[in-house]
Amino acid sequence: MTAEFESTTVLLLVVLTIACLAQVIFLGLLFWYVKRMADTLKSMSAPASPPPPPPPPSPSPVTPAHGAEVGEAPRAAGAEKAGPAEEAHPGAPTVEILTESPDIQGSIHRLSEKYNMSDFIITTLDGLVVVSLYPGSSEEAARFSDLYRRKKKPDSPGVTFFEIGHRGEAMLGIIRSDHPLSPEEKKGIDEDARKILHWWL
Repeated sequence: MTAEFESTTVLLLVVLTIACLAQVIFLGLLFWYVKRMADTLKSMSAPASPPPPPPPPSPSPVTPAHGAEVGEAPRAAGAEKAGPAEEAHPGAPTVEILTESPDIQGSIHRLSEKYNMSDFIITTLDGLVVVSLYPGSSEEAARFSDLYRRKKKPDSPGVTFFEIGHRGEAMLGIIRSDHPLSPEEKKGIDEDARKILHWWL
């Protein structure tokens, strides 16, 4: 009788121990689940952080447009064009002679203002006027081109000749200035005149 009682007591203690362990495990799982739900709710209720600002765009290089090719018509006034930057020569102010001019006549006017010339003509060696600062320059162009062909010096004070090569053809630049031009100014006029011809013709 005593032995049966003891065995029954031991069995009950084992069952009770197993039940306590199961309860402890269940409570642990329940605590873990509650904590996980609380963290989820907390993250959902937190305001969303704004996205980082996009990086600033990198400047894209600008390729200047070239002058008109052979056979291309002169550019219309107001048309988009980006000419090469004008190089300032000693004694000459920086003046944009290409992109801010409506036509080749405007470029010649700006060139004359840049170097303070009283007159400027570009003509063929035969005396045909290509472009001039003022209208009615045909007579002067013919006379000066004849002097140049005969290798004569200008017969008027303040007049300078220089030859311009444009697309394989020789042309003549005729400068009239009220003041002596320095070698740097003459070089600048020559370079700018070539740019004007290449841009417009």
